[in-house]
Amino acid sequence: MLELQQEFERHLQRSRFFTAKDKVVVAVSTGVDSMVLLDLLQHLPANLRPHVIVAHMNHELRSQSWEEEKFIQQYCCRHQLDLAVAHWPLQQHPPKGIENAARQARYQFFKQTMKKNAASVLITAHHQNDLAETMLMKLVRGGQLRQLVGIEDQRSFADGLLVRPLLPFSKDTLRQYASKHQLKWYEDKTNHDLSIQRNRFRHEIIPLLEKENPQLLSHLAHYHQQLSALMTWQQQESAEQLSQLTDNNGNLLLDKLLAKHDDVQIILLQRWLNEQQVYDIKNNQLDELLKLIQNQNKPQQKVELPHHFLFEKKYSIGLIKKAKNHFENLQKPQAHVIELEQWYQVDKQTTIAISFNRMFFGGGTAVMPMWISPAQFPLQLRRWQKEDKLRLKGGHHQRVKRILINQKVSQEQRQQQLVLVDAHDDVIWLVNHKWSWLDRPDDYQEKWQLCFIGIKDKEKNK
Repeated sequence: MLELQQEFERHLQRSRFFTAKDKVVVAVSTGVDSMVLLDLLQHLPANLRPHVIVAHMNHELRSQSWEEEKFIQQYCCRHQLDLAVAHWPLQQHPPKGIENAARQARYQFFKQTMKKNAASVLITAHHQNDLAETMLMKLVRGGQLRQLVGIEDQRSFADGLLVRPLLPFSKDTLRQYASKHQLKWYEDKTNHDLSIQRNRFRHEIIPLLEKENPQLLSHLAHYHQQLSALMTWQQQESAEQLSQLTDNNGNLLLDKLLAKHDDVQIILLQRWLNEQQVYDIKNNQLDELLKLIQNQNKPQQKVELPHHFLFEKKYSIGLIKKAKNHFENLQKPQAHVIELEQWYQVDKQTTIAISFNRMFFGGGTAVMPMWISPAQFPLQLRRWQKEDKLRLKGGHHQRVKRILINQKVSQEQRQQQLVLVDAHDDVIWLVNHKWSWLDRPDDYQEKWQLCFIGIKDKEKNK
């Protein structure tokens, strides 16, 4: 049986994540996973070993955090490794959504470290257990098949790649390596908090499943590989087929769709709906919609879809519209945390998305660049409240209600007016009306995050 170091080297040679000429940023928390990753990279032969920059963030969440920071500083000094350290000060921690905010702050720091060092790759220590946990959590939660892929071994990040070269290896394998090579690491006590869903899967559910089959992790890893290949092929094939099923306006040609096999019809229908910005449609809704399309006795029909879209069947054509009774039916828009690179409907004709990558939006979309402090994440869309106000230049404030009155927004529209707020519930944007003024420190480009808010207007894009 090969040693982990040899298996790791073979995996790198097959996957070609990076070369010896590349600069790579390695995310190191001082936990056993990241310390093993760092040691494996250090012991690569010269023809595979890249230039390593260690990136460590002190989240200031535990008293042990400063001891861990000191340890990694001493370690990098002893091994002559470049090190970048950042803090996430306690006063910047949001009152809610701290895990998501911490992750965003951490990855923003990694992005900055890559840019500062002209590094093309970020390497993280996600392993086979992380993959299994993610796949099972997605399975229990329900959703689309593509979500069961779990964690990819590489994806685009910043101006380069984020790679996870430890995905083929289990946590036990990493621990055995660490013990054999007498590596020092720190345990995060929060990893045993069973109020966190991932920890319940890690410490309770997966151990029970492994009793049923000790090969659980490797089997899930094989499913991951098969699903990844299948979904890649499906995306390419469905895009090619769908191009033959739509007219110049993007409307669906129903006769051509119905000429396909039943199983293919539902895949192509869902792909078409996504291209029309209709997401979050449940399987039973898809089934009902397909039955309507197949029903020759109802040549004209309308069906309500999520987020107040309307599917209209007009004989041999299917098209998507916004429901005319949008404001009549929607009395209380639900507040929700903004997920990056997801489109959200904010009124009859406008959708918005937020990304750290300007290229995500392509052409035809208005984009607002904005520097935001990591402490302000996660952002949230919600209905405006009477106490809401916007910050003005010079430190003054103006109530949202007054802005809506001044801009002669009708009572009906005011009832549905949305605001984009930060983790502190401060208004950043009165959607489609006015932006807040954010005072920025002198070093904001080093400590803050440049994000882009994309705004699609149906009328303007016609």
